Amino acid sequence: MLMYLYVSRVLPDGSRKLVRPYHISMEGRESIIICRDDEDYDVMVKTIAVGCRRKNVIVVIYAVVSNHFHIAALAEDQASAYAAAAEIKRVYSMWLRGRYGIVCALDKADVQAIPIETNNHARNALAYIPRNALDNKCNVNEYPWSGFRAMFCADIPSGCTPVASLSKRICQDVMHTNMSLKDVPWLLDPECHLVPRSFCDWQYLEQAFEHDPAYWMRTVGGVNSAQMREILIDGQGV
Repeated sequence: MLMYLYVSRVLPDGSRKLVRPYHISMEGRESIIICRDDEDYDVMVKTIAVGCRRKNVIVVIYAVVSNHFHIAALAEDQASAYAAAAEIKRVYSMWLRGRYGIVCALDKADVQAIPIETNNHARNALAYIPRNALDNKCNVNEYPWSGFRAMFCADIPSGCTPVASLSKRICQDVMHTNMSLKDVPWLLDPECHLVPRSFCDWQYLEQAFEHDPAYWMRTVGGVNSAQMREILIDGQGV
């Protein structure tokens, strides 16, 4: 089956556009641990969701580890994808300063938004991102801070709360933003973590793997992480 890199999507601002995939990332300095505990990880995931929405970008899959994050996202252009990366960095820097008193912690963190150029590049990027769980010495399929669980899984945890139903004050407390989220389909699980399937474009990933979960798992298990890092982070080409 032919994978189409460009797809039509309704963007967060309500407009329907032709979009393409980008790899968005932020690499922190080795001396800075940007996520120290579950609360930090939770805030980073929510910052990714809100930051991408604010910049009119759609999250496909993501992974957050102790000193960096990766996102595959659909955007109208590279400028929008880069703006999302910069927004996530800006907002999370404020979190680090407020919680730990760390000033300018992410000033030297490198943010990137690299266009995904080919079908093979796209599939490998979509598989590489959740494999970053291994950096935290966790099983890819059990790691709570990635979008892996959104893929090829129709189940939604019971007892979920729609973000759109939250009052303004509670939304600010839980989602760490003043942005109105009254029209999002996002769900919070009973522990108030965002449910990945409610904000990731899992349809794009599943189509990329021909709606075949075995194909997806084989690629996740077989992707060359060092090679993909060269392509996605070091910019050495497809």
